[in-house]
Amino acid sequence: MKGQINMLFTPKPQHTKILLGIFGIAAVAGIAIFINAKTGSETQTAVSDNSPSVKELQQEMSRIAQYEFEHGCVEKNERGQDVFCGESKQKVDAAEARYNTAVKASTMPESATAQADTEAIKKFMGDATFQVEYSRSQSPANFSVGVLTKLSDQGDERIDTPQAWKRTVNIYRATQDIEGTCQVYEYEVYPKTHDIVEVRVVYPENYQGKCTKGDLFSPKIPEAKIKEVGQSYLKNLGLEQSLTVTPVDDMSRWQWKWQDTNYKLPEGVVGRSAVDSKPTVRLFISSAGKLLQYNNTVALFEN
Repeated sequence: MKGQINMLFTPKPQHTKILLGIFGIAAVAGIAIFINAKTGSETQTAVSDNSPSVKELQQEMSRIAQYEFEHGCVEKNERGQDVFCGESKQKVDAAEARYNTAVKASTMPESATAQADTEAIKKFMGDATFQVEYSRSQSPANFSVGVLTKLSDQGDERIDTPQAWKRTVNIYRATQDIEGTCQVYEYEVYPKTHDIVEVRVVYPENYQGKCTKGDLFSPKIPEAKIKEVGQSYLKNLGLEQSLTVTPVDDMSRWQWKWQDTNYKLPEGVVGRSAVDSKPTVRLFISSAGKLLQYNNTVALFEN
């Protein structure tokens, strides 16, 4: 969530603080901003005026966030979470904007690729006028196939991804909120095939931490209507697979799922999520008939 601070302390001697989720794009992209508790300074180091790199802008965000958290304006939101306020928020937001702009510029796909990606999204949504904006390119959020190394007896482990299993997706965000909510849809599109590999719900970059609208689970609608919504998305996709539908979480959401149960990863590599061990298609619709999540890893296994 934009502007939100979650403090985690590592067991390392230097007691490094990790601020996760201060910046909207950083949280989604899986970027951790490391701040050493012993390096607090009364002044902030300026970044070079000569086109700073993405790494330099990330470091700038880290310095500003650390300084403002320790010396600036921080308050509690309605959930009891620490958020920046006043001039501190303005400074953090400005640093985030500079970073986001640099990331976007450095990974922007070619126009033909972006057009094909967005056409796939419009088809999925069943709306030829549906608008999205390019956000960034990165590894898929829920596809990590690689060599597993156990680091300790406490369950710590690491996955190293061989080059043959590395994948990159283009990420787009809807320009309009999901009806009745303060959230938007974010899409991962595999540029080699223009298949949508994931759709998820996120807060927009300009989210201020307070929402007076509704949510994704109310008002509830009849089961038949929920299934009608799910089938509509599947029809838009034109999938060859036959998906099984079941209620989950006390019927607060419904899942459509297909998985290639006969598929086996090559010896020596593993997948750690529900959708990267075998080619999988999943669709979740809420009790209010709203799309919650979509995954399709078939193309990621084939290419």
